[in-house]
Amino acid sequence: MATIYKEIDLPVSPEALWEKVAGVGEVHKFMPVITDCRIEDDRRFCTMADGAKLEEIVLGVDKAKRRVAYTITKSPFPFDFHSASMQVVPNGKNARLIWITDLKPDALAEQMESVLNQVAQSLQQKFSR
Repeated sequence: MATIYKEIDLPVSPEALWEKVAGVGEVHKFMPVITDCRIEDDRRFCTMADGAKLEEIVLGVDKAKRRVAYTITKSPFPFDFHSASMQVVPNGKNARLIWITDLKPDALAEQMESVLNQVAQSLQQKFSR
């Protein structure tokens, strides 16, 4: 199993970032690569900017730890396994987003890391405006 670990420092308060991350049905409002999203029970259906579709299960939203966990069940990537979490922690007066993704097969790790790097860059640009 491959693990991708990202720490993304953002010029926004932890409270403001958590409000965005915790709104699991509105991920498209802060995640630039997602253009649409809807929730049905614990399932999240997202459309990416390139038109690709994602189906996910939201495993949990922990307000005390400011952590959301989810798994992708259908996507353009041929995952055998996927599990991820996003956690918001303070970084001085600003926020740090810790994004951990575990996946199989390991061969997808490089491609997924590239995608997550692009998302991290776009988040930094979005919150720096």
